[in-house]
Order: sequence, then structure tokens, then C-alpha cells
Amino acid sequence: MLPVPFIHLVACLAGDCALLCKESKSAPMRPTRFFAVCLFVWAVFPLQAQVCPGGGVNFSAAVPFDLAWIYGCNTGTSCNGGVAFDNRISCQPTTSLDACAPAPSCGTAGWNASNVWFTFYATGPTALISCFQNTSLVLGIQAFSGGPSCGSLTQIGCALSGGPSSGVQLPLSGLNYGQLYYFRIFGSANPVSQRTGLYCFCGSKGLNDFTILPVNISKFKAMPGATGTNLSWNVPDTLPRRFVPERSTDGIHYSPVGGTAALSGLVYSMADQNAPAGLVFYRLKEVFPDGRSDYGPVVTLKSNTARSFSLLGNLVNNNSVRINAMEVGELEILDLMGRQVGSLHLKPGTGDYALPRLRTGVYLLQEKRMHAETQPVKILVKSS
Repeated sequence: MLPVPFIHLVACLAGDCALLCKESKSAPMRPTRFFAVCLFVWAVFPLQAQVCPGGGVNFSAAVPFDLAWIYGCNTGTSCNGGVAFDNRISCQPTTSLDACAPAPSCGTAGWNASNVWFTFYATGPTALISCFQNTSLVLGIQAFSGGPSCGSLTQIGCALSGGPSSGVQLPLSGLNYGQLYYFRIFGSANPVSQRTGLYCFCGSKGLNDFTILPVNISKFKAMPGATGTNLSWNVPDTLPRRFVPERSTDGIHYSPVGGTAALSGLVYSMADQNAPAGLVFYRLKEVFPDGRSDYGPVVTLKSNTARSFSLLGNLVNNNSVRINAMEVGELEILDLMGRQVGSLHLKPGTGDYALPRLRTGVYLLQEKRMHAETQPVKILVKSS
């Protein structure tokens, strides 16, 4: 017969409250004493979360990597505090490896068994898949790019533990930011008993679920320009991804603006040359290499607002321009770089307005308003 203290130790570790009032002929234990023993056991032997199998039983059922699995890891060199995964037959009934992926370049073909599948999105060019054993298990890790169809995967790395308790790490490099990758965990050993067991991901780095990646767009602007609406936005890095500006007239249905954005440093810019009149909504779509996307904030612009002046001729001679103004107002004179080079103060009626001394070239007259923007008017200045 097992000694009573051992029975209660097992009960505590298993969380079996059915033994709470169980008594032994040799040593009955009152409930209060049982709770005291349990508190001691839980303090000395903390319970570890365990999932079965935790990942997908095949490629098509691959499970996204969850950072919660490694949050509790006390170190990166053991499973202490991490979530334990199980590829034993009760959790993974299929012992043969999924043939949708190429066979591992590590391990021995006749010994490989019981693969469990996962996915992750790269947070940078490098990542580390780290595994440690909770039982006697020779662990293999095989990582892939490609997918999601069967037969579309390409191996990008494979590693096998040196023994049933030594752990294994698979470093990956050359990854594309935000791209989806696959990997599987499997056993590979001559003894069948060492092909399955418990393991964890403590020490892993650079593996994320895509949903926690931030949208890396800032200072998205839409401003009136000489050739339409000028769009610009800032990014914090030059990692591979593309941006698709979209417009809407109702704030609900969006369509791509079209055109190609120019990159200068970390600032993108382009012109919407077909901006419709009235209130227009703009947003920026960020597309990652694997096809997933996210959106930045929406900005609005009321384009082609009715101007309060009209220009009587676009060709300027003798540094004078004739303007018909409907109200008192102010015009900014801009060069094609958007820099202000002068201003005009308008009075109601038609009149000639002297310009500052300007070099020959094209300039813009932009109406200055508090709550609306109008499209600027181009003038051609010929120096005398």
C-alpha cells in the first residue's frame, strides 16, 4: 500500500480534490491538514500548464505561435515555467510525418515520427525556435517558407537534439518581416519510446502571431497640390512591404488611388491626380509579403472647394497679375516645391496685383483659408 503522504502528494499535484477527505487506516488526514500539505507542495512543485497536442496534428491544421506559451519561462535553458506540449499517441494519433512537406534533412527517415504543426509571423530578419524536453525525447524542428497549399512548402532549416534531454535550437535568418512561416516538431530516435513525449518552447525569439504586429505608418497626410491631392506618409524602417493609398467619397467604400509612391529616406509621397470634388476620405493599406494587410488612420480633405477669386490670364508679364476677387482674402505664392515666396492681399472686385520679383518659372497661387483647402492656380512668370 502506498504511504498516505505520497497519496496526498499525488492528489495535490493532480489537483484531485476527491482525495480531500480520504482517510487511511494508518494515518487519517483532516481537510485542514490536507490543504496545508497542498500549499506546501504547490510552492515546492509549481504546476506547469500542459496542452495536448497544442499544435496542429497536420500541416493544414497548423496553430499560430502564442507568446503566452513562453511568458512564464523562468529561463531560456529549461521548461521551468513554460507551457508543455505533448506529441504522445493520445494527443497525436498519427505517427507518420505529414507528406505535404518535404522530409526533414535532419534526423533519420525511419525514426521520424509524430509531428505537431505551428505557424509564426516574422518580426524581423532572424528568429530562434527553441525547444526543451520534459520527458526522454529526441526532438526535431523543421521550418518552412511557402504555403498554404499542400506541397508548396520549402525547408528553410532543420535541427535535431543531440540526445533525449539536451534541448534543440533552430536559428533562422533571411526572414521577411511580417511573412507567415510554418514549422513542425517531431521525434526522431531508434528507441520508439524516445520519439514522443513532453516539450516546451522556452528560449524562442522572433516568433509572433501577426495580430500583435503594429501598423508602422505615421504622419499620413493629404494636402492640395498643383496636380491633384498630395499624399505623404512616414515609415520607421525599410523592411519589405508595400503601401496602397485608397480613397472614398462616403468613408465606407474604398478603392486604390493608383500610381507609384516615391520614397525619399523614410518618407513616401505620391499625387492623386484624379481626386473627385468635394469631401474625400483617404486611408493607407499596408501589405506584407505573405499577402496579409492592415490599415492606417483615415484622413479627409475637401478638394476643389469653390475659390473666392478667379485669375484673368495665367501668363504674368511685368510682375503683375489681374485677379477678380469676390471677397477680402489672402493668397500665398508658392514655388513648385511648396515653399512660400510671397503673398497677395485681395480686395473685392477686379484689379492688378504686383508680384514680388520672381525668377522665370511656374508658381502657384494658393488661397489661405481657416477651415477648407482649395486647389491652387498655376501662373507662368516671365522675368523682364
